[in-house]
Amino acid sequence: MIKLTLITVGDLPKGLFSELGDDFRKRLRPFVKLEHKIVDNESKIENQIPTGDMIVILDERGKLMTSPQVAELIGLVEDRGQHVTVIIGGPKGLSDKTKSRANFLFALSPLTFTHDFAHILFLEQLYRAFTILRGKEYHY
Repeated sequence: MIKLTLITVGDLPKGLFSELGDDFRKRLRPFVKLEHKIVDNESKIENQIPTGDMIVILDERGKLMTSPQVAELIGLVEDRGQHVTVIIGGPKGLSDKTKSRANFLFALSPLTFTHDFAHILFLEQLYRAFTILRGKEYHY
């Protein structure tokens, strides 16, 4: 089972976004050991990243991928037994210094989303990747 640490700068999504996040975290339990850390500012990220992790940062200038490509990447990471840390910046994004630590910059879309939407879209795509890998009917 893949281990993934999700670091979010700022608050967790609230209201309907919170409910959606809870639903996707529940759906992800059979596939991934997900640890979620919330930091109140970017300077605290450094201490939250386990040594040796593959670091993925969500960034609007990152690589765009299809859902099957995301699944393929997740599959490779899972096969290697690698631990992954995914960082979602706050409303103003992340500094170039933090981004330079990333092994991979990933864009959810060429569109700009609110922090809450980005959080939910990432969880949904992670779940979709696992359903693709396991041949589940979620992905058509």
